[in-house]
Amino acid sequence: MTAAVHDRLLLVLDLDETLIHASEVELDRPADFFALHYHVYRRPHLQRFLDHVLARYHVGVWTSSGEVYAAAVAAMLFPHGALRFLWASPRLTLRRDWNTGEYEGRKQLRKLKRHGYRLERVLAVDDSPFKHADNYGNLVCVREYLGEDEDDDELLRLTDYLDRLADEPNVRRIEKRRWRG
Repeated sequence: MTAAVHDRLLLVLDLDETLIHASEVELDRPADFFALHYHVYRRPHLQRFLDHVLARYHVGVWTSSGEVYAAAVAAMLFPHGALRFLWASPRLTLRRDWNTGEYEGRKQLRKLKRHGYRLERVLAVDDSPFKHADNYGNLVCVREYLGEDEDDDELLRLTDYLDRLADEPNVRRIEKRRWRG
């Protein structure tokens, strides 16, 4: 059986250091919420960003974190049923770094094709480009958020950029390395 083809742009959002910052120790300000034993800090303008993208795009979350943690954070950020999927570390593809001998988790967006998504209409938003090394043309790399910069405007700028790409038939053809302008 073939999955239905989705034409609406799919955003695959990362959690840690992209939308939020989580820490076992409290920063210089109180946490926005707690997930498991972590103090969690929302990136500035997060709610505005989420309201905007949830109204216009299909949205999924793919994090390198564990499933229980991912579910706890997503429950605090997204309305029930708003996400197309919530994937965590078990969905990563392990690749060996032959220089260090260590294994790294990669987010293979081609796995979404089985769910009816065309890679030409998928954008990943993540602070870790190496996790998307196999996803040519699908990544919008954002600056790492460490919970301290309250003047961070990355999500406001990203909202405008995503709207410019919304009707692009093949987002993979668009150069995104200098998306901020």
